[in-house]
Amino acid sequence: MLEIGNINSLLVIDILPFGYTLAISEDTPSEQKVFLPIDDAKGKKELEQSVDAYVYYSQDGSLHASEKPIAIKVNDFAVLTCTGVTDFGAFFDWGLERDLLVPRSLQHKPLDEGLSYVVYLIHDEDNHKMIGCTKLYRFLEETTDELSPGEEVDLLIFDETSLGFKAVINKRFQGLLFKSDLFRTVKIGERCKAYVKEVREDGKINLSLQKLGSNARKDLAQQILDDLEAHGGLSTLTDKSPSEEIQAHYHVSKGAYKRAIGNLYKQKKITISKTHIKLNK
Repeated sequence: MLEIGNINSLLVIDILPFGYTLAISEDTPSEQKVFLPIDDAKGKKELEQSVDAYVYYSQDGSLHASEKPIAIKVNDFAVLTCTGVTDFGAFFDWGLERDLLVPRSLQHKPLDEGLSYVVYLIHDEDNHKMIGCTKLYRFLEETTDELSPGEEVDLLIFDETSLGFKAVINKRFQGLLFKSDLFRTVKIGERCKAYVKEVREDGKINLSLQKLGSNARKDLAQQILDDLEAHGGLSTLTDKSPSEEIQAHYHVSKGAYKRAIGNLYKQKKITISKTHIKLNK
């Protein structure tokens, strides 16, 4: 079965003047055969050669294929750049000759040419076309009982609100990074690792960019000790250092770093001065 809007493994069953006819097998029905234009093929093909190609609808609704890198798959999210805006929709570069249309009715807010947005790809089987959508909440679960506090997740940041940044979690859920919890700048379209901070009573998910709890403190403390050991027992990162320097080195907030070195100081593992910290031997 063909997966339209995805990579398919197909066979060359005919060689034409301007391209190749591809199919799953020799006896594939004509409506399931796919045309691969020469301009979209990687090199010359031979009969019965296996080809891995992205299958999509051409302008007339027939099936075409491309071996070029395509930025998005059906039922998935990707960061795409808007190439033009009209009264009926916006167009996005997704790697094919014809840009992807996001109809105005499927836009969560007005879109601007030249900017990048997170887009979801829909397969419109009835009309034999694929369209984009930036109303991502339609395809995400806002609540869950499947995630636990402290669990590591994959994020795709897709929108900013007055409270913080909305994110796609594991390509399935929607969560929120509160601005008050951020120790570095994040931007729309960024992909990163994060942690579940809290699953609220209503099932909604709050997120954190850094580990939480006692295990996180132990991990950071050990990182600091390892770093000191590797640099002759000295570090110029103190509790007075700029938060940007601490984040760049340890990827944690200044508050988390201060708590970690404070605990190490209480355990008499380090000495802290205004200009440096020193590993106690």
